[in-house]
Amino acid sequence: MEYIIAEIIKTIKESDTAIIRETKLLQLFMRIFTEALVCALEIMDTELVEQYKKQGYQIERRDRRTIQGLFGTVTYQRRRIRK
Repeated sequence: MEYIIAEIIKTIKESDTAIIRETKLLQLFMRIFTEALVCALEIMDTELVEQYKKQGYQIERRDRRTIQGLFGTVTYQRRRIRK
């Protein structure tokens, strides 16, 4: 959290005008959001895999997935499982 606040302060201080500041802050927030979304998706994948392992499934491989959303492109890894 301190890193994010430091990045916000740095962005505000380095911006000459309000329009530039808002544009840079929007880009920063979009990047932070997409990074948080990637972490959340990978945590969910790990939790799901643990549940499926108990049911006898095995991990076949790990694939990269890319989704396009409102905040930009999100690329994350998920496991492919099989029984």
